[in-house]
Amino acid sequence: MLHNLRFATALHIMTLAQLAEPDQWLSSEYIASSIQVNAAVVRKEVASLKAAALLISKEGKGGGIRINTENSSITLADIYLSTKQTELGGKFNNPNPACAVGKSINSKLQHLYQEVDTDIMKRLEKITLADFGNTFN
Repeated sequence: MLHNLRFATALHIMTLAQLAEPDQWLSSEYIASSIQVNAAVVRKEVASLKAAALLISKEGKGGGIRINTENSSITLADIYLSTKQTELGGKFNNPNPACAVGKSINSKLQHLYQEVDTDIMKRLEKITLADFGNTFN
């Protein structure tokens, strides 16, 4: 099961934007109130989503964010990738190279994490943001 706070926050933002009226600009304060987080957290995720060309923004009074309509087939994999900084999982700190397990645990974990990440991506590529948004109607 995918447990990634950044992904959950980004998906929340994108779902709000997907369900908004086409000409509606959502403020970070509005989004933050829905997620119940600080608006700075929202702005950080919005920056990643904008960098991935999933959102567009407008500065100033009446500004905010909305879906980038030029990117019409957004999948949950696109959103996941916008939040992904490193591969899933992690490594132990300096395991004992003389130990039968310690000498190869990191390579075994890396292989496992890559397989899990591939499985997650395959599943998320099959779900569009529009389909996910429709589950809220």
